[in-house]
Parts: sequence; C-alpha cells; structure tokens
Amino acid sequence: MTETKAAPAGTPALQAIKPADLPAPPEAAIQVMRACSRDDLSSAGLSRLVGSDPVLATEILRVVNTPYFGLGQEIKSVARAVTALGVKALRNLALCLAVRDAVSDDAIPGFDMVAFWEDALLRAVAARELGRRAGLDDEECFTAGLLQDFGLLVQFYLSPRQASQWPRLRAQPPDCRLMMEQECFGATHDQVLALLGRVWGLPEALAQALGAHHAPEGAESEDVLARILYAGDWLTAVFCVGDKGAALNRCREIFAESFAMPPEEVTRCLALVTEQVGAAAQALGLRVSRQLDLEQVLNEANLRLARANRDYQELTWLLEKTLKERDELAAELNQELALARELQQRLLPAPRGDYPLCGMNVPAKRLSGDFYDFFELDDGRICFSLGDVSGKGINAALLMAKTSSLFRCLGKETADPARLLGRLNEEISETSIRGMFVTMVAGVYDPVERRVSLVNAGHVPALLLRDEGQVETFPAQAPPLGVVPGMSYQPVEIHLGDDLLCLYSDGVTEGYIQAGKALGLSGLKRMLRGLREEPPARILRFIISYLVDSSPQLRDDLTMVFLKGDNGGG
Repeated sequence: MTETKAAPAGTPALQAIKPADLPAPPEAAIQVMRACSRDDLSSAGLSRLVGSDPVLATEILRVVNTPYFGLGQEIKSVARAVTALGVKALRNLALCLAVRDAVSDDAIPGFDMVAFWEDALLRAVAARELGRRAGLDDEECFTAGLLQDFGLLVQFYLSPRQASQWPRLRAQPPDCRLMMEQECFGATHDQVLALLGRVWGLPEALAQALGAHHAPEGAESEDVLARILYAGDWLTAVFCVGDKGAALNRCREIFAESFAMPPEEVTRCLALVTEQVGAAAQALGLRVSRQLDLEQVLNEANLRLARANRDYQELTWLLEKTLKERDELAAELNQELALARELQQRLLPAPRGDYPLCGMNVPAKRLSGDFYDFFELDDGRICFSLGDVSGKGINAALLMAKTSSLFRCLGKETADPARLLGRLNEEISETSIRGMFVTMVAGVYDPVERRVSLVNAGHVPALLLRDEGQVETFPAQAPPLGVVPGMSYQPVEIHLGDDLLCLYSDGVTEGYIQAGKALGLSGLKRMLRGLREEPPARILRFIISYLVDSSPQLRDDLTMVFLKGDNGGG
C-alpha cells in the first residue's frame, strides 16, 4: 500500500476540499460550455446565450478575430462567430476563457502568475501542434494543454502560504514536480483537476486524458491526447527546468517513442512552439514575459550535455586509471606475497628420507601462520617444534617468522625445551601485539635412548601412536607463548622406542572431510591407527592430501610433524 504523505499544516487535504472552495469561473462561460454539450440547442440558441452576457460576447469576438484564432475574415456578430466556430470550437474557447478568468492575477500573494501562464501556453501550443500532426482536433488539444496543470494553480489558490514553493516546483522535471506536489500539498494537480472537472462538468474524454497525462501508457486504449499532453509537458520543461540538457534528451526520447519523431524534427517543433506562444498569449489576453530564445535554450542544453559527457569521459578515464593502478598494485602485492611465501618455505627444514623426523605445511592462503622446525644439536640430539600463530595474514606471517628464527637461534644455545620455551615466551611477550600469541609444542629427541623431552604451550595435544594401535595424548600444560610473562614450563618425558609421535596444528583436526563435518581429534586417531603400518612420510602425505582434496577452500593452515623412533623412512 502506497503511503500518502500528510500535507503541511494549513493545506487542505484532497478529501476536505469542497466544491465551494474551488475557484469559480465566470458563470456565462460555464453555461456556454455546458450548452455546447446539449444536442437540443440550436446555433441560434447558442448565439442568444453568448449574446446575453456582453462581456463574454465581446471577448469571444475579440479572440476569433485575432491572427492566432482568426477565421480569415473579420467577424462582427456573435451569431456569425458561433456559426463560424462550430459547437466544439465554441465550447473549447469558452473553456479557455473560463480557465483564464477563474483565478485573478492578484488572488495568490507572492505567486508569479505570469510564469505560470507562460508555461501553460507552452503546453497548449505544443499540444495543438502535436494534435495537428496526430490528426486530432487541434483546438481541443490546445484547450487540454492549457488546462492540464491548472490543478496546480488551484492548489496554490487553496494554500496561498505555499506560494514560495512555486519557483522550486517549476524548475523540476514533470515527474519530480508531481512528487514534490504530493509533499507540499498532500495531493497532485491531476487529482485536483479531476475534482474540478466534475464540478465544472468537463467532457468525459477530456477529463480522462487530463487525468492520465502523467502516465499515458496506462490510459484506456492508449489515449493519444494523454500522450500528447505528456510530450507537451516535457517540451515545456526544456524551457524552464534547471537541467535543460537532461530535459531535452528526455523530450527527444518521448517524441521518438510516441510519434516516431527524429531529433531534428523535435528541434523544429520547439522552434514552432516558441514562435506561436506570443500570438496565443495575445489572443487569450494573457501577459507573458520575454520568451527565451530557442537558440539560447539549445546552447545551454548542449553545453550541459557536453559538460556531462566530458565529466563522464573524465570519470571513465579516472576509473580506467584507478583499475590499472589497482592491477599494478595487485601484481606487486602478489609478487611480494610470492617472495614472502618462498622465504617461509626456506625457513622450513629440508626433507630427508632417512631422518627420524618429517614434516609438511600447506597454507590456507598465500602466507602461513604455522611453522615447524627440527635440527641437530652438537651432541647428536634433535631439537624440534611445531607452532601456530593466532590470526591470519601478514601479521601472523611476520610473528611466525620471528618465532621460528628465535626457536632455531635460541635452541642451539639451550638444549632444555622447558628453558627454551621460557626464553621464547619472554621475547614474544616484550614485543607482542595485543591479542596475538603463539601456541607451540617443542621437544628434544635423543636417538640413542629413543627418548623425548616434550613441552606443550597452549597447543593441541601431541599424539603417540603405539605399535599395537593405542594412541596416547599429551595436552597443553601451560598457556601459549606471549600471554603470561615469566611463565615456567614443565617437560613431559616420553620413551618413544619404535613408536610414532605426531604433532599437528588445529587446522588438521578442524579440516573438513565432508560437507559440514570436520575430521576432529577422534578422526585423526582413527586415521593414524589405520595407517600405522605405513612409513611416516607416506602417512603424512596421505592425511594432508585427504584434507586438501576434501575441501575446496581450507579453513586454516595444515601443518604436521612425525617423529619415528626407528628412524622412520618412506
């Protein structure tokens, strides 16, 4: 349901307008107009009716003898005028005079009546010219054009305090003006005109066209007169709206759609209309100001169109330039990310087929927040770790690089994993960004005794796969690195023997194996049990490949490290 805005205070709603509130035209003109619709009244009867009012009779004689409404010879009697005009033309002339005299020039203080009639005459002359081209009665089209916005004048007559809104309304295109009327008055001129038509007794066909002239495509039988009035409204807009270029473009579109009129013909029609407005104003006794020169109007319109086209071209050029710069920056960024990823890969230990440890890292994006490392100490033991930085992106990658480098550097000085993680915690706590931390599981492996000293700082549980298929878990016993300064860590001692120690990041257990279902810790344990007869490197490749193939987009980085007590292989 369309919401109707309330009219401003002091403005009568459409439903509250009474017939007595409406402007009253001269009674004689209305009587003649109504008499013309009767079949039983002869030409002589109409002559007597017109002659009964000396003012009306004089005005009709004056009008029919003007060049604009002239009949080719001077007419001196009312009877001759009525005969020469015919019933239909007399009715239209009487209606034009009724409209002209319904609201006096001083009835609305502060309202520019000259400008209103100037626009009304433009519409009337345009409708007359288009009607002639369409084969309609040109005088009836003129009358309709003169009357089509009369409802707006009536609204100002009923709400004189709104007179200051007239210049703003006049400068708007027809469709926008109609919406602004609704805001100013709570009604539109076509609605008021429909009410006025019932009071004045307008002919049904005329009233129908006037009511549909803002939406002629919805009129019954595609009312030609309604389309003419709509086109005339836009032709008038070319002379009075602010953006004459846009109005001219729209005018050309309407004339092409409704009358198959090419642009050059529209220009000729504009010229013809401007030439005839002065004569029409003189015929009806209306005062108009100096009309804008058509060449001046077209120059202004074309200048606006040229500026709009120039602005469009500049915007297009700017957009193309911006897109090119974006692509160049994206290419540079991709290159930088590729180099950063290559650097991250170089931070990882090189694979060795006969080594007891093997690992793999697959980033979810270009850069990874996970890392792993292992290296030999001077006494033959092996220091290893797997870490996961909170967050993703550049910040996580930078903290990952820092932590990985610190681990390798400090690990060669401190063989005790508990002391090593303590020093790492202090270093990261000093420079950590708020909300960022590192979970890590690290240890030292003695290949002679096949024992592991393991520390878990806030990381997911390490898993120990026994030969018989049992899986032991070693959960975190302390918070992540970079959270609590001064933290002490306690190692867990594990006799590895020939068993398999599995370290992994949470991206492994949270990775999808089917729609909406994650692998989970229990799923990882089942996979390890099912693959326990395979070499560690093959188990590693199978699990990572399975997770990658099961999800089109990884949720998180995948990182795993296996330590086999019998030197692994595979």
